[in-house]
Amino acid sequence: MKFSIIIPLYNKEKYIERCLDSLLDQGLEPNEYEVIIVDDGSKDSGALVVENYAKRNKDVRIELIVQKNQGPSAARNNGLNKATGEYVYFLDADDYLAPNALDCLYSLSHKNGIELLEFDSEYINEGELPKFSKLHSKNDSIEVTNGQDYIAKNGLRNSACFYVIKRSFLTSTAITFLEDMRAYEDMIFTSSVFLSANKVSKVNLDAHRYVKVAGSIVTSKDSKKNLEFIEGMVKAVEEFDSLIKNYKSSKSNNLKVIDRLKDKQQAVVFALIIRAYKYRLDPKIFSAILDKMKTLEAYPITIKMEGSSNYIRPFINSKNSVLLGLRVMRTMKFL
Repeated sequence: MKFSIIIPLYNKEKYIERCLDSLLDQGLEPNEYEVIIVDDGSKDSGALVVENYAKRNKDVRIELIVQKNQGPSAARNNGLNKATGEYVYFLDADDYLAPNALDCLYSLSHKNGIELLEFDSEYINEGELPKFSKLHSKNDSIEVTNGQDYIAKNGLRNSACFYVIKRSFLTSTAITFLEDMRAYEDMIFTSSVFLSANKVSKVNLDAHRYVKVAGSIVTSKDSKKNLEFIEGMVKAVEEFDSLIKNYKSSKSNNLKVIDRLKDKQQAVVFALIIRAYKYRLDPKIFSAILDKMKTLEAYPITIKMEGSSNYIRPFINSKNSVLLGLRVMRTMKFL
């Protein structure tokens, strides 16, 4: 079995069949891959759509797991526990893969003994049709390095959907998604993988489309979901603190890697502040969060910012100013 494709499913009945259709054109024989879909307590009919799809495509190994709502991390971990493929790929239920992508990615990964292989992707808006050309792995020669050197040179992207990963590597390192996080869990997972991996590479294959869907926890205006997302961001900052401290104590300590991790951590803090303003977070809650960020040496923000963001840094780095601004915005409803 070459690939296990793990798909967490939560209220995505509108998209899951389209996602599965993209997996039928991967240049793999039906016995060379499995699709493991974990329905995370959906309130729609997504699981029924999957069952009917599996009946119509009996030659493809599609396994549906239904669990009570535990979040995407638990869904992915449960799928990983069932996986048998040499490589695993975590795909979101509303995203697409390019034709022949997995065949190319497997060929490159297997031949070079890769533990983690990154590929190209683009973000598209909901309703926008993806445009792909069929991929061919003509050149099997790729540059292989360890994860730490890769981070130092290239940085890293957050989503697990941008990588294929060797399953035995995940098993041996016991790296999984943190189940107490409902946001930014990908960022911690991929950072942990890179810090542990010895054979990492990047291939210039346009293999994936990441669809921005309205109403997800990332874009929802629901106050409960927003607070849940912010709590996930706080947890991500805390986890980065642990990763940085553990890495600093290792023999392979590389200052550039530490800088990259700190940049990621502070980028979360910046995004947290913007989100607090966008959704009018309670100033008392936000004050406690900023105090925690300061304790973790993630606030005030020191990373370089692009464009106009650099001009607002003095304001963002003043706790009193940030809280005053938030109070004004909550009072002036039209802002």
